[in-house]
Amino acid sequence: MADRAPSAEVHHPFPRERFLPYLTTTDIAALPKDDALVILPIASIEQHGPHLPVASDTILGLEIIGRALERLDGSIGAWVLPGICYGKSNEHAGFAGTMSLSQATLAAVISDVAQGVADAGFRRLALVNSHGGNPPVVTHVARDVRQRTGLMVFPLFMFAMGIDYGEVSDDEAHWGTHAGEWETSALLEVAPELVHLDRAAPQAGSYPSYRSNVRHLTLRGSITYAWLASDISTTGTAGDPSLASPEHGKRIIEQTVQRLAEVLAEMAAFEMPAPAGSTE
Repeated sequence: MADRAPSAEVHHPFPRERFLPYLTTTDIAALPKDDALVILPIASIEQHGPHLPVASDTILGLEIIGRALERLDGSIGAWVLPGICYGKSNEHAGFAGTMSLSQATLAAVISDVAQGVADAGFRRLALVNSHGGNPPVVTHVARDVRQRTGLMVFPLFMFAMGIDYGEVSDDEAHWGTHAGEWETSALLEVAPELVHLDRAAPQAGSYPSYRSNVRHLTLRGSITYAWLASDISTTGTAGDPSLASPEHGKRIIEQTVQRLAEVLAEMAAFEMPAPAGSTE
């Protein structure tokens, strides 16, 4: 006798009871939507140096969203969709395993999914992104979706929620943008079996150096320049993963999960403000 087929398990790592695609069309039509939020995870598949998996952003993003949803009060109507696991990652072109969407393609996919959310009668959509190359696209498409559908749309980069993650070295603060101490620590907490610290670049080769005095230009921030991973690293790593630890990763994940849970609860109850000059 053949083994019985396992029950549906495609919701992981999200709570089963908040996974919108498990509901039928009639179930979704009947959901109360005045105080409800639909969450669309957005991530990437891209190189993360010789020591982290190309799914690092996806793993971190989905796991953090799943843990945050588990902390929400049961009275909050928050529903999660399957994630868009590919993002705009052309900065990592040339490294094996990078699978990038164009800006237009990513925007079109988000926009089309958003239309389905609006058509189902929902009023709020959170675009919860975990890849540093996606925010410009996500922010721009969010406003277009708002104009076209009337949805309240929340473009959110989960690692830019105003959290003080603690001290790192000056070099790491300046260069640690990709697969360095911070990100490697986070993966050591979430998926340690996929982290290969023995393959990481040696510390001496972790940071690039400028050939002239640079006071204002940085890799990230308000005064930056267009860069590719190959411009700043031969290994794809920007930062020093040898400084990573599971303890640091646990703090990073806990802080991010807690803040995201608070933000999602606020989004689910959010209403647009009364416009200036109105009589409401």
